[in-house]
Amino acid sequence: MHQLILLIFLLAYALVSVALANGGQAKTETQSARPDSHAPLGVMGDHAHSSGEWMLSYRFMAMWMHDLRSGTQIISTDDVLQHFAVSPVRMSMQMHIIGAMFAPHDKLTLMAMTSYRDNFMEMQGGTHGDSHRQHSGKSHEMESSGLGDAKLSTLIPLLRSRDVVVLLNAGLSIPTGSITVEGMNGILPYPMQLGSGSIELMPGVTFSAIRNNWSFGAQTRAAIPMNENSRGYRRAPLTISTVWGARRLNDWISVSTRALFENWGNVAGEDKALSPHMAPTMDPQLQGGARASLLLGSNLIFPDRLGSPLAGQRFALELRLPIYQHLDGPQMALNWSIIAGWQYAFKFTH
Repeated sequence: MHQLILLIFLLAYALVSVALANGGQAKTETQSARPDSHAPLGVMGDHAHSSGEWMLSYRFMAMWMHDLRSGTQIISTDDVLQHFAVSPVRMSMQMHIIGAMFAPHDKLTLMAMTSYRDNFMEMQGGTHGDSHRQHSGKSHEMESSGLGDAKLSTLIPLLRSRDVVVLLNAGLSIPTGSITVEGMNGILPYPMQLGSGSIELMPGVTFSAIRNNWSFGAQTRAAIPMNENSRGYRRAPLTISTVWGARRLNDWISVSTRALFENWGNVAGEDKALSPHMAPTMDPQLQGGARASLLLGSNLIFPDRLGSPLAGQRFALELRLPIYQHLDGPQMALNWSIIAGWQYAFKFTH
């Protein structure tokens, strides 16, 4: 059902984008009304607001993982089953993200986000043959769903001119996502849990600039767990860096390209209810990795001149394709992901 809704949204979005790109007229506007005044949709905390302004947002993200890797090499399920009782085969994740932003002052924007996740993983078991080598056998599935961790952030403009913005990002992740989700055979492995179980610091800095019909930017941020969780482990720090460029086609639509770099370590400690020899997804030392991705996106904004309920509302999407993955495996590699969403900024009037 989620995939069908997303497909309908993307088809409708593509039709509207083509129509507007062919028929839109240029006009004098403030920079905040440009479609590319916001970064590509997958970049969080990229812009601040003026005093008294609110913004509501919704994002839907879907991710598909397949292919087992160790380092940069693709390995087979049978290779994994030589060392583990079961092996992951494929995993998908769908996430609904709801966010709100409010600026009590021109130099301070507050942001809050929460998410609801649906995780699915297929595992393949093994049986011992005469040579004591594991061979692929019966497969079984596991699922988890629920709220993820909540994010609270402040965005502080260090530089804010008409064409250049530099933001300081300072945030906190609150462990509202469960780390005790169980399946038929007990506690689910690390990738299937819904949260980190730890309070995390989320520092970052964002740069963006606009020049004529072009815009570009860069952001680096991190998530740093501050404590061991109630299950006896702590996820490793995550660092994310991204650079992007966008081209405004007219005052309605822009297209963008982005490079994304991620690095994360292995789990410190372990969940005693998980057996590291059962599956690589249960081994705390097989959770780290690094990934580089290329993303293609588009932003659409309905101009105020329309005088309709859609005026000022934004719709956007972004497709992500990995180009390099080095995983402390065996571990499932990301195949591709997509994010689509809506944003609307407004002020209350008396």
